[in-house]
Amino acid sequence: MDIVKDNRMCEICRSETAVVFCDGCGRALCEECRIFDMWSYGCGHIDTKAFCKNCHENPEKNPWGGARSE
Repeated sequence: MDIVKDNRMCEICRSETAVVFCDGCGRALCEECRIFDMWSYGCGHIDTKAFCKNCHENPEKNPWGGARSE
């Protein structure tokens, strides 16, 4: 998860200051537009990921969460 280090606006709502970049598409996200997910690798290592709504629900960008076909 990459942190936004400048004063750019959220690329989703365009009304709040962005805090992180989406791990799926790279867009800058504010606190309201980000969705966190945790990826575990079985060895005890866990990565925290931040996604926009579209990437969170896309199994190609977030295979461990979001919408999946059964």
